[in-house]
Amino acid sequence: MEWNNNSTHKFVIVDFEFSTINKSSIVLLSGAISNTLDRFKIRKLEGRPLLLPLDEEVRPMRDQEFCLAIREINRIFKCKTEFRDVCLDQLNKCLKTKINNLTPIFIENYILKSDKINVLVVWNGDSNEIILCRLGIQRFPILSITCYDKLFNQTYSIQLKNLQTKEIIFEVEIGTFNKTRRMLNLKETHDIICSKNHKMTYDPRTNVKFIKCIFDYIIKKQRYENLIKHFI
Repeated sequence: MEWNNNSTHKFVIVDFEFSTINKSSIVLLSGAISNTLDRFKIRKLEGRPLLLPLDEEVRPMRDQEFCLAIREINRIFKCKTEFRDVCLDQLNKCLKTKINNLTPIFIENYILKSDKINVLVVWNGDSNEIILCRLGIQRFPILSITCYDKLFNQTYSIQLKNLQTKEIIFEVEIGTFNKTRRMLNLKETHDIICSKNHKMTYDPRTNVKFIKCIFDYIIKKQRYENLIKHFI
């Protein structure tokens, strides 16, 4: 579908890069955001990392907390060195960047731009929903995309779920994949339904690009007019 200014709804695709410290506190390192009315432009969200405690206000990380974040990233991604190196590199870049759009105000203003009905779209959305909640961005419905093997036969289906109502509003089988786990990751799902050779980097912008491809595939199958009935 070609999105245009006559569309009544705007779907905003967002992805976050994050880690944790002190078990319950989230460190928001960076992110990326795009929307269906500006389909080829992906904005990276970067700046000083934000600390998102469980029961406290969001705030920029203090200098002494960076060492703790580095230790936690090394622990969490001990066996996933590529992810570890990307997170550590992003943490280092945060200290040098002059850009500062990794803020709740920027993200919410981006979502609200235009007079459309705004719906957020995320991949495997539980963590993203928690981050948005702690950022204080809670007034928008969120669609979560996952890819799941329902029958334990390595045949996978994309599911589109409304996180507010917990309703699966669309499901489509996309084929088989040789994997023992019941869920496909973002790249595995993307590569089944999209033949384009996207440049692959471990970056939220790449994730948003993949999510956009999958969401376009869903729209072609479900149809725009059927999807927006859930958000009137």
